Amino acid sequence: MAGDGRWVMDIIWHTLLLGGDAVGNLWSSWSMEILLGVSFAAQLVLTVTAGFRWRSASAALRRVIWLFYVGADFVATTALGHLSVSGTAGKRRLVAFWAPFFLLHLGGPDSITAYELEDNQLSARYVLELVLRVAGAVYIVYKSTSGSWALISASWLMLFVGVAKYAEKTMALRRANLASVRSSVERQRRRQRHRTEGGGRRSTKLAFSGDDDGALVMKAHALFHICKNSMVDSSVETASNTYDAAAAADTKETLFQLEWPQLFRVMEMELSLMYDFLYTKAAVIYTWHGYAIRAVSPVFTAVSMVLVELSNVAGHHRRSDVVITRLLLVATFLLETASLLRAVGSSWTGFLLHRGLRHGWIRHEALCASRWLRFHHAMASVGRIANSQAHRKWCGKMGQLSVLQLITGGGGGGDRERRQDDRSWDKECARYSEKNTMVIPPEVKEVVFRRVRQQLLDLRARMNREAADMDLRKMAANLRTKRGQLALQGRNLLGELRWSLGDELQLGILTWHVATEIYLLLSGRTAAAAVARLVRTIRTLSDYMMYLLAVRPDMLPGLVTRKLFELTCDDLARVWSKHHAAAAAAAAAPRNFFRLRRVSPRISDMRSWEEEELAKMLIDQWRRGRDDDTGGGGGGVALNKYLSRGVELAMKLLDLEREGKADMVQVILEVWVDMVFYASYRCSKEAHAKQLSQGGELTTVLWLVAEHVGLFLVGKTGRGVEEDNWRRRKDAKRGR
Repeated sequence: MAGDGRWVMDIIWHTLLLGGDAVGNLWSSWSMEILLGVSFAAQLVLTVTAGFRWRSASAALRRVIWLFYVGADFVATTALGHLSVSGTAGKRRLVAFWAPFFLLHLGGPDSITAYELEDNQLSARYVLELVLRVAGAVYIVYKSTSGSWALISASWLMLFVGVAKYAEKTMALRRANLASVRSSVERQRRRQRHRTEGGGRRSTKLAFSGDDDGALVMKAHALFHICKNSMVDSSVETASNTYDAAAAADTKETLFQLEWPQLFRVMEMELSLMYDFLYTKAAVIYTWHGYAIRAVSPVFTAVSMVLVELSNVAGHHRRSDVVITRLLLVATFLLETASLLRAVGSSWTGFLLHRGLRHGWIRHEALCASRWLRFHHAMASVGRIANSQAHRKWCGKMGQLSVLQLITGGGGGGDRERRQDDRSWDKECARYSEKNTMVIPPEVKEVVFRRVRQQLLDLRARMNREAADMDLRKMAANLRTKRGQLALQGRNLLGELRWSLGDELQLGILTWHVATEIYLLLSGRTAAAAVARLVRTIRTLSDYMMYLLAVRPDMLPGLVTRKLFELTCDDLARVWSKHHAAAAAAAAAPRNFFRLRRVSPRISDMRSWEEEELAKMLIDQWRRGRDDDTGGGGGGVALNKYLSRGVELAMKLLDLEREGKADMVQVILEVWVDMVFYASYRCSKEAHAKQLSQGGELTTVLWLVAEHVGLFLVGKTGRGVEEDNWRRRKDAKRGR
C-alpha cells in the first residue's frame, strides 16, 4: 500500500512539474499576445459597463468595474515594461507597434476616468506616471521599429493617438478635482467681470421652451454652472459666464414654473452632467482639442492599417502577429469612430451649438434645419438598442430600512442562509437595504417636491413683503436649518414636541423612526383608505432616513452616532427574543439573535402581526421603566434613552390623535419631509459628489432643487437687498 501511494504521489508531482513548464513555455511564447488581449478586453468591458454606475449598478457589477478599472492600468504598464526590457527584432518587429496601443488603453474609454472621487485628487501623481509611461513607449518605438518606413510612420501615428488619449485622461482627472473646479470657477468669474466692465460682446440669448426631454436637457445644460459652483461651495452670480443675465432669468423663471415631474427630471439630468464631469472625460471631450482628437483618431488608425499592410508586402512579419495587428487596428478603428459619433451626438455638443453659433448659415443648417437633432435621435436609437442611452435618466432608487422589520425578520432580511458567528448590525443592515431597495414612488416625489416648493414660495412671498426690513441671509437660513421645527410650529405643537427632534439630526431620526413605526402599527386612523397614500409616503421617508443613518451615515450632517444605532438594535433584539421564544433566553448578543431568526417562522402573513407585537412589547417595557425607578420593569428589558424616547413620542402622538388637536398623519409627514430637506441641504457637498459614483440619492436631488430655486429667489432681488442692508448698517454706525 505504501508503494502504491508513493507511485501516485510521483505521478501528481511530475504532472505539476510538466504543467508548470507548459505554462512557462506558453507565457514565454505568447506573453505579449496574452497581455494585449487582456488589455483590450478590459477596455471593452469598461466601455460597456462603466456607465451603469450612474444608474445604480449592483454591488457585483461595481466590483467587476473596479477590477477591470484597476487591472487595465496594471496590465498595460506590465506590457510596456516587458517590451522595453525584452525588445523585438527580426520577424517580431511588429510587436513593438503594439506599444502605442497600450498607451491608448491607459487612456481608457470615454465613459470612465475616476472610479471614486478620491481618484481625481491623485491627478498630480498621474502626471508623473504619464511622463514615465510615454517615455517608455517612445523608447520602444524608436528602438524597435527601424527598417521599414511604413511601419515607422504607422507607429508614430498611433503613438500620437495613444499619447493624446492618455494625456486627455490625465487632464480630465485634473479638471475634475474639486480644488481645480473651485479655481476654475473663480477664474471664470473674474473673466466675466472683466468682460462686463469692458463692454464685451454678449452671448446669444438662450431660450428653451417646451417640457419634452430635448428641451429639459438643454435647460439642465444652461443651469449646469449652478450645480458645479454649488458642488464646490462657490457663490453663483446672476450672470454666468455661459450666458447673459437676461437668459439666466428667463431659464430660472421657466424652471420655477415647471410641474414637479419636469423639475425632478431637470435636476436628475443636471446630476448626470455632474457625474459626467467628475467621473468621465466630459471635462475635456467637449472642447476644441477633444473634438480634434476624436476626429483624427479614426483617420490615423485607418492610415496606420494601410501602412502596416505595406510594411508586410514582402512577408517580413510573422503571420500570427499580422493577424493580431489587423484585428487590433480594426477594433480600435471601430471604437474610435464610435467615440467620435457619441461626442458629436451628445447633448453637450447640442448645447455648445446653441450657445456658441452665431446666427448664420452654419447655425441654420445645424439647428434650424434640425440636422443635428436628427443625428442625435439616430444615436439615441442606437443607444437604446445597446441599452446605453439611459445615461441622462437617474435610477430613481432609494434604500429602505425598518428597524422593526429588521428585528422581526420582515422585509426579506432573513431569507438567506446565515453564518452562526461573525455577524454585525452593519452587515445585516446592508443586506436588508440592498434587498429592499425600491424605486421612489411617484407620490413620494410629488409630496416632497410640493412641500419644498411651497416652503420656497413662502420664502419668496416674505422676501417681497419684508425685504426692506429683514436680512435676506437670515430668512434663507431659517428655512435651511430647521429639521422639523417648522412643521411642528405650524400645528402649534413645537412646545410639546421640541424635545423629540434631539440635539443632532441622527438622534431625531432614530426617535421619530421608532415613534412612526409604532404609531402606524397601532393608530386606528392609518387603516383608512383616505390616508393610505400618505401612510405609504410616511413609511417610505421614515425607512429612507433610517437607511441613511445605518448604511450611508456620510450622507447626513452632524455627528455620526453609529454606536447609538447598534445599542438600539441590541435592545430591540433583546425585547423581541425574550418575549417571542422562551427558548431564546441567551439571545442577547447579535450572534445568538441571528441564530434564533434562522429557526423562527418565516410566514409572510405574520410579519405585520410580528411588528405590531414588538411595538406593544416596547410600549409595555417603556411603561414598566417609567413606573420603576430602576428601569428594569420588574425583570423586563431596560430600554436605552433614545429608544425609550421613541416609544414616548409614539404614545404622545397617539394621545394627541385621540384628543383631536391636529391631523397627526399630516404632522408626521411634514416632519419627515422637513428632515429629508434638512439632511439634503446640510450634507457636505463632497458627500453628494462621492455618492454620484454609486447612483446618487434623493437628498442630492433635493439639495440641487434648493440651490437652484434658492438662487432664483436670491438672484431676483438679492443683490439689491444686500446692498440696501449694508448701506443702512453703515449709515446707522455713522449716526452713532
